[in-house]
Amino acid sequence: MQSLSCIHHGDTSVYYLPDVCEQLSLPKPETHWFDSSTLPIDFEITGQAEGRGTTWFIEYQGIGLVLRKYRRGGLIAKLSVDQFLYLSASLTRPVKELMLLAQMQRWHLPAPTPIAGLIKRQGLTWQGDLITQRIDGATDVHNLLQARELSPMEWRHIGATIKRFHHHQVFHHDLNIHNIMLDTEGQAWLIDFDKCKIRRGQGWKKQNLARLMRSLTKEQNKHAHYHFKSQDWQALLGGYNSHTQ
Repeated sequence: MQSLSCIHHGDTSVYYLPDVCEQLSLPKPETHWFDSSTLPIDFEITGQAEGRGTTWFIEYQGIGLVLRKYRRGGLIAKLSVDQFLYLSASLTRPVKELMLLAQMQRWHLPAPTPIAGLIKRQGLTWQGDLITQRIDGATDVHNLLQARELSPMEWRHIGATIKRFHHHQVFHHDLNIHNIMLDTEGQAWLIDFDKCKIRRGQGWKKQNLARLMRSLTKEQNKHAHYHFKSQDWQALLGGYNSHTQ
């Protein structure tokens, strides 16, 4: 956790990247940043998105932020929605995601800029949240495909972008079409790096792409007007296979 600083408030700890906060002219993060009902007066909620939990979009002096709470999925969520076994701070999901995002920033990969994470201990368990910088002008590709076709060049760029992450051995645990974005400049981004990691080997990369293909097929079957066809996938693979680094 060399690049992270920490502020302790009893059983609650805020981990943050001081260099990023300085670059963005952000003050040191405080615990009330992580609760939409206790945000400072100069923090404005600009929107929200519903998924496994609510993601809040916040603006501070022109800087877009994203606040996300860590929640469980699957059957275990029926027992505990947002509590996880505490072993050490370095093994918690907020710290691991902050560290991975910081490493990807050093590699200049198109992923969200990490800002801060919160860990609240309760006995043997913890709850947590994450704040990242919002990607300006970006829309997830799933929503784009409901509105329009993507050009072959856009598909190739998405494939080449995924290859950049794979080149650095970044395994995206949930590579689906909702977690890929395109901004107004045509740059592709990957988001939501919870439970992701640097992974050795090569075999998992094909499985990663197969997961993305399954998500596209699933959404195509769910929506009557979904602008995805087999040629698009071939263009994506063409971009993936032609990108060398």
